[in-house]
Amino acid sequence: MTDGNFELELIQWVRLGVLILCFGGAAWLDHKTRRVSNEWWWTWAKPTLFLLCLELLILEANWMIWLTASAAVAFASTALIGRPDISDIMRGSILDISITIWYFVSGVGLVMGAMEYTPVILDYFDPNVPRTVATDSALLWGQMVIMGIALIFFEMAWRFRMLHGGADAKAMMLATLLLPSWNGAAFPLNSTGETFSTSMPPALSLLIWAGLAFLVLPFVMITRNVAAGDLLPLSMSWHASRMPLSDIPQKHVWLLEEVTDKPDGTSGLTRRMRPVRGSRAETDVAAVLDELAAEGLDKAWVTAKHPFLLFVFPAILPLILFGDPVVWVSSFF
Repeated sequence: MTDGNFELELIQWVRLGVLILCFGGAAWLDHKTRRVSNEWWWTWAKPTLFLLCLELLILEANWMIWLTASAAVAFASTALIGRPDISDIMRGSILDISITIWYFVSGVGLVMGAMEYTPVILDYFDPNVPRTVATDSALLWGQMVIMGIALIFFEMAWRFRMLHGGADAKAMMLATLLLPSWNGAAFPLNSTGETFSTSMPPALSLLIWAGLAFLVLPFVMITRNVAAGDLLPLSMSWHASRMPLSDIPQKHVWLLEEVTDKPDGTSGLTRRMRPVRGSRAETDVAAVLDELAAEGLDKAWVTAKHPFLLFVFPAILPLILFGDPVVWVSSFF
């Protein structure tokens, strides 16, 4: 297995370019329409898989590593093409049969790789065992396995609503395939010779940086509300803003105020810190706005539906500069 350091570094920079273009466009689409079509992800999946194959070719990966990577790609593909259906297979669907064969062959490679390389990886942590070419192959196979585990994590995060949108999950899966490891990367830019390579996949690091970006949002909201003269109450101004009633139907926002019946039989204004799924403020916005106008209000508190991709896209910058946030923070200690 050859080093190919220059080639790997070049591939990583090309990958970063693809990531910036793909996520920049996806963030724009998500901001404007709150939807990123499957065609968008299909378009960018092509250079992503080409670069992954190119890396495996440079590293002279054997068939078990190729099929393990194929197993990870097969799992990720279900986000776009779905899973084979038994009834369609029984009816002779060529597509479902082909995908099932793909899954089976990839699974065989994964199992054979586990049998071949798991003992080698365990020996890698023994300082008395010398590193060999077989060790390099085992570590590369392990990177493909970790890539698959990261894909499963993002799938589960979407199913358990940690990632609320399908586009968010697809974006993080694409990032996983696009940046499967730090192998050959010329970033983070502030690292030194002693600093770090990390076992955490870059896509997980990107997710953490995007999550940290949410911490800046309350300061932005308070600044905007101070400028607009809407600082009080503080319980609302750190995460919401007041918007003219006439603008609300055209904006991607959740309405946080409505007129409700009180226990004493009267009606009055109710203000919530967070939207209630299925409430009238979500299902019958026009009627709620009319009721608010009848109460003499011309503005109402709303919170924007912030697309997660708007935070993932700028998180690419700290990923390039600082790498894994966990390792970067721990380096200070």
